[in-house]
Amino acid sequence: MKANLGKKLAMNQCKRLGLVTVLYNSPEILNDFFESINNQKNINFHLYVIDNSSLSEPLALSKVLVEQYKLPVTFIDNKGKNVGVAAGNNQGIKAALSDGCHYIGLINNDLIFSKSDVLVSLCLSLNEYDLVTPKIYAYPEGDVWFEEGYFDNLRGTTPHSLITDKSVMPYAPTCFLICKSEIFEVCGIMDEWYFAYYDDSDFLYRVNKAGYQLGFIKSVYIQHKVSSSTGGSYSDFTIYYATRNRLYFIRKNIKKILPLFFTVLSRIFTFPKIKYKQYGLLVKAIIDGLRAKV
Repeated sequence: MKANLGKKLAMNQCKRLGLVTVLYNSPEILNDFFESINNQKNINFHLYVIDNSSLSEPLALSKVLVEQYKLPVTFIDNKGKNVGVAAGNNQGIKAALSDGCHYIGLINNDLIFSKSDVLVSLCLSLNEYDLVTPKIYAYPEGDVWFEEGYFDNLRGTTPHSLITDKSVMPYAPTCFLICKSEIFEVCGIMDEWYFAYYDDSDFLYRVNKAGYQLGFIKSVYIQHKVSSSTGGSYSDFTIYYATRNRLYFIRKNIKKILPLFFTVLSRIFTFPKIKYKQYGLLVKAIIDGLRAKV
């Protein structure tokens, strides 16, 4: 048993993992992230840092921390322009594919890994699955944020909790997702129209449809500083993009009237929870989501 594990570990160390992370105006979260990356053992990786920030601090601090920890890195500077999470991920994915990475990980920089074997454990699991994701806790609350996921085609959502004993599932968020590189060549990269929100749902929908297996590795867990860069569930950014993109996702992939109706109705019921000046933004999001060319 130990001999087999040692053989798999040796083979894994020969394969290169490209880790793609997109910065956006949150320098306060970066110390924990880069320390977590630095603490990872027995893994051959290269970090691709894409800067979407309008502030200079995130990229500047990232360069200091990369130098401090001597991490292998490629920086992609969008010069103060926020091209979106989907486009930023695509920049990193293309660079990693060009560099010959065997595995590609899409990873938020608002994460903390408490153990040093997170990356190697997930990559070893790719001997059994095509994509893998860990269990994710909200930080600092400690509540489970992600524990299995699926596509709810009746409502047009991707719930983060489906308590079963299954190790294979259809959906996981791309805040921490490691894939075999071939998946991007077969299924394509992220749909950049989304900008942010539901771009991961769209990608995983295509991956699932193509028959690839997504493994949920329950023994590996991380912590996530939820909504650290988007301002929370009722920020202008979240209200607009989460609403618009959910409608677009339904029209592009599920292609049924009921989830569209449910989504619009559920948005209307959020009116009491949002500020008066956000009503127009919500209406615009609904119109844009329904009118967008699929």
